[in-house]
Amino acid sequence: MKWFGRQSKMNSCLKLKMKDKEETPFMKNGRLLLEERIALFNGKCNPIRFFSAKELSTATNNYDESQLFLHDGSFKFYKGCLEGRLVSVKKFDDHRHRPLTRYEDIFKDVVIGSNMSIHKNVLKLLGCCLETQWPTLVFEYVGHKNLKECIRYRIEPYQPIQWKGRLRIAMGIANAVAYLHTALSMPFVHRDIQLSHIMLDENNVPKLIDFSLSLPIPEGQLHATDGVVRSRIGFVAPDYFLTSNFTQKDDVYSFGKILLVLLYNEAHILFFEKAEYDEQRLIEIVDPELLKESVDQQQFLTFGNLALSCISNKREDRPTITDVAKQLRQIYDQCL
Repeated sequence: MKWFGRQSKMNSCLKLKMKDKEETPFMKNGRLLLEERIALFNGKCNPIRFFSAKELSTATNNYDESQLFLHDGSFKFYKGCLEGRLVSVKKFDDHRHRPLTRYEDIFKDVVIGSNMSIHKNVLKLLGCCLETQWPTLVFEYVGHKNLKECIRYRIEPYQPIQWKGRLRIAMGIANAVAYLHTALSMPFVHRDIQLSHIMLDENNVPKLIDFSLSLPIPEGQLHATDGVVRSRIGFVAPDYFLTSNFTQKDDVYSFGKILLVLLYNEAHILFFEKAEYDEQRLIEIVDPELLKESVDQQQFLTFGNLALSCISNKREDRPTITDVAKQLRQIYDQCL
């Protein structure tokens, strides 16, 4: 394996291409990765490592199904071991989406993911393999749990996450999304915040994954336009779904649905509308596991009302993710 973060090495791929009539997967992937880096970050990217296809095949026992711990539509995560270190290997399915769109998505995941990896609530990208037809990505391994399994499906042996733990999960993801919105070279929108894209380590520290659909808001514009690529029922903001115009407030809507599931622990919550709630209703449908704790019910109400503000039908009525993070911190401080 080699370090792979220098533009000079990427440029060498381009020079090789000019000498040969037919691009190898490595050369094509290298060229596309460089193009994506230039388009999004002026060629700047945190250093990542290059792994050979053989190394990753060996690390995952030839992608044995027993190593598979997450299958999410267009990609699979496998547990692997490289140089004595556990890793997560993200392998993209070959048969989904148009090739051009797929390459763009994968390289956004690499470029944006490498710049987001500095945040403690983002799954850290270690490197990638460009020798395969579709690039294969390598991340840190924090365990096999994701929020969808732990909260919504209650996979056995079921251990309910306590109120403070759920608040920490909410704060961590809010902070990661706020970093995506405000700390990079341009404001980015994740566009695919959902339960299965939040990994949990052994201490239930959340890690946001998958930046393949993330896109920037161009300078001087209030929104950008792109179709809803995947059908994430219940998580897509209605105004985005109807117009294909998206803003950072659409991430807030998706995050609001995450908050509802954290509080109520029921799948059907995703289909409820804000108008269906009042304070009495909010308390009635709080997860019974939370009601067993000695928690001031006002905290549940404040948390629930915050979630409802996030899923307002109109973007202008939703708070920013930074404001959401601040309010979550205030609720958490009341628990101390």
